[in-house]
Amino acid sequence: MQTLGGLQSTKSTIKFGIDIALKFLSTEDFIINKGQRFVATDFGKKVSKLYIDPITATYFRDSLALVTPGRKHTFGFLHLISNCEEFFPKFSLRIKDHEPLGVMLENYSSELIEPISEYDCSRSLMALQSWITESSEIALADGMKVESGDIHRLIQTADWLLYCLRELAKQGDNLDLLDELDILRKRVIYGIREELIDLVKIKGIGRIRARKLFNHGIKTLEDLSKIPVKKLAEIDKIGSTLADNIKSQLQKGR
Repeated sequence: MQTLGGLQSTKSTIKFGIDIALKFLSTEDFIINKGQRFVATDFGKKVSKLYIDPITATYFRDSLALVTPGRKHTFGFLHLISNCEEFFPKFSLRIKDHEPLGVMLENYSSELIEPISEYDCSRSLMALQSWITESSEIALADGMKVESGDIHRLIQTADWLLYCLRELAKQGDNLDLLDELDILRKRVIYGIREELIDLVKIKGIGRIRARKLFNHGIKTLEDLSKIPVKKLAEIDKIGSTLADNIKSQLQKGR
C-alpha cells in the first residue's frame, strides 16, 4: 500500500481496523451488506451529508429515542450537543463553577433527556444556557471567563449541531421535536428567551432592543404594528429612524 498509513502499518493491522469500522457501521445501521458490497442506509446517507462523526450521530439518535413526548428538552439538547466530540470550544469546569452548575441542574432538571451529574457537564454548557437566558457578554466574561470571541464560536458550533440534531429527529420521525429545535436554534443565535422570538424577526431588532420592547408591553409583531411610530421612537434604543424602518418592514410583511 503506497500511502503513509500503508507504509507504517502491516496489512493485517489495516484489515483489522477496517473490519472493526465495518462492524460498527453495520451494527449501528449506517450500512448494510449486499452480496459482495456494502450499501449506505438512509441513516448512513444522512449522516454522511451532515459531516458529523458516526459516533456522534449514534449518540444523537439514541438520545432522541429517550425523549418524553409533550415535554420540553431545551437544557437536555444543549447538554447533548455540548457533550459530543465536535463541540468547540469546550471549557472545563473550575472549582467555583460547581455551585452555580448545581443550581442550574436543579432549575432545569425537567428539561433533561436523562439524569446527569455535574461531572457530565462543561462550562460551555453553562455559558450556552446563560446566553439563551439573556446573560450579557460582560457577565459571561466576568463570571465564566468566556469572552466575546468564545461566545461567537459557541454559537456557531451549537447552531450547526442543533441543525444536525433536527435533521436526525426529522428522519427518525421525532416530528414533535422539530419546532422546539427550531426555536432553540434561534434562541442560541440571538441569545434570547423564547418570549422574544417574534420580535427578533424584524431586521434591526436584536436581543437588547427586543427586551426593551418587551418590557414596554410590546411582545408580538401585532403589538408593534399597533403602537404609533412616534411612541415607538421614544423607547430607549429605538429612535425615529429605526421606528420608521420597523413600520416599513411590518407594512411589507402584510
